[in-house]
Amino acid sequence: MTVNPEFWAEFTANYVELFNSHDVDGLYEIYSDTGVLVLEPGVALPKSEDMKAGIKEYFATLQPKLTADVKLSYQAGDLVLLIVEWTLTTTADGETTTRAGRAVDILVKDPDGVWRYAVDNHSGTDLPE
Repeated sequence: MTVNPEFWAEFTANYVELFNSHDVDGLYEIYSDTGVLVLEPGVALPKSEDMKAGIKEYFATLQPKLTADVKLSYQAGDLVLLIVEWTLTTTADGETTTRAGRAVDILVKDPDGVWRYAVDNHSGTDLPE
């Protein structure tokens, strides 16, 4: 069951806007202090200056564009699990690539009342090879 679908659709639309405008600082702030970005199954990058630098390099290299649609959300107090279907288009060396998937993300409500990513996992339930 999706809890408060309009809120999570708006939250995700904000993330997509930050992503598509390549707003590194804005994206960085949407992660909790202990948040992680899953780069690939089994590899997570904690919120740090390395994360920020990696996002900046990714944007510069691949010029990505994202669409995303929240399919389900489950809330337990100050935690939320989001299931999000996404499509990502990148362009490198003049070649455009499109891929799609289903993310499994965990958000936490900070003491200031702001929801932030604790785990941003675009790989969903994929396992390391």
